[in-house]
Amino acid sequence: MKFNTSTAVPDQDFLPFALFAQGAIVACLACFSYYHQEMPSMLFYMSLGTAIIISFVIDKVFESRYLASVLLLVTLMIGFIYAILIILDPSSLIWCVTALPILIILCHYPKNLYLFATLFGAAALVLFQKASIDHSNTPSVSTILQFLFTTLVVGIIALSASKFRIKSLAKIEDLSSLVIKIKAEDILTGLKTRRYIESCLRDRFLITETLTSAFSVIIADLDNFRSINERYGHSAGDSVLSSVSALLKKTLGDECVFGRWDGNAFIIIIPHNDTEATLLMAEVLRERIGRLKLKIQGDTLTLSFSLGLVSSAKYHDSDDLLLHAENSLYQAKNTGGNNVVMG
Repeated sequence: MKFNTSTAVPDQDFLPFALFAQGAIVACLACFSYYHQEMPSMLFYMSLGTAIIISFVIDKVFESRYLASVLLLVTLMIGFIYAILIILDPSSLIWCVTALPILIILCHYPKNLYLFATLFGAAALVLFQKASIDHSNTPSVSTILQFLFTTLVVGIIALSASKFRIKSLAKIEDLSSLVIKIKAEDILTGLKTRRYIESCLRDRFLITETLTSAFSVIIADLDNFRSINERYGHSAGDSVLSSVSALLKKTLGDECVFGRWDGNAFIIIIPHNDTEATLLMAEVLRERIGRLKLKIQGDTLTLSFSLGLVSSAKYHDSDDLLLHAENSLYQAKNTGGNNVVMG
């Protein structure tokens, strides 16, 4: 599973939490400002609260998480700078402390960093508004320095958080891919694992119930494989399995799903129910395995396959199908091996 490190939309569980947390904090601070008759602060928090409610409606009603995250980012960014440069009372500073972590998380999505740059210009307008309130034509040096320092600090923190998150997600992606690969692929042969094949078969039966499209399964087993292990050792046996796996990959291609079923057994899922075509494929595999000559410790080994075939059309679930496929395989081996039996 790939992580999309370029998305501008916050994680599924983060935005509702951010909206709820900011809504609760803003409501408390608005009540605090009203109690102390600090009208500018109260109006400030009411404006923030309105924007948060609109973000919530956009997220839940219109199901646009990106637009809601953008609105919340704009609200927090302008509010953060306005609180520091204009209001500068204890309650606004408390809000800044609570809003900063959420602002950072919203900013660390790469696309939202463009918004951050846009809001830098919006914050400049706030400075000139402050200058007009102070009855001066231009902002004071201290005001400009406050603005630049605040923006610089938030920007550095946001960019650092963005880089850290991207690196962390890349590491998580690598680990997740490795875990998925280990679960899906047999380490020795590089084929799909029994667990993966069983999952595919269950899914196939669900599809069959919906589309009434049957499929076929072959279980193939190397004859007399135990004697190879006993005479030449397990490393030689592993070499034989690797060679047989390579032949299966070359013969079957991408049309079929196939993997290692057991120690020296392989399973193939064929996406059709054509009996003649399935029998032909089984015979081709048996013939090619018979032509495979392997040099082991100076000796030339000749291999053979026993194969059991079944069609999913006769069975109701994967367990029943596998049971009959293995029974067909046992019949093939009991007749001397190097044989194909259709169940």
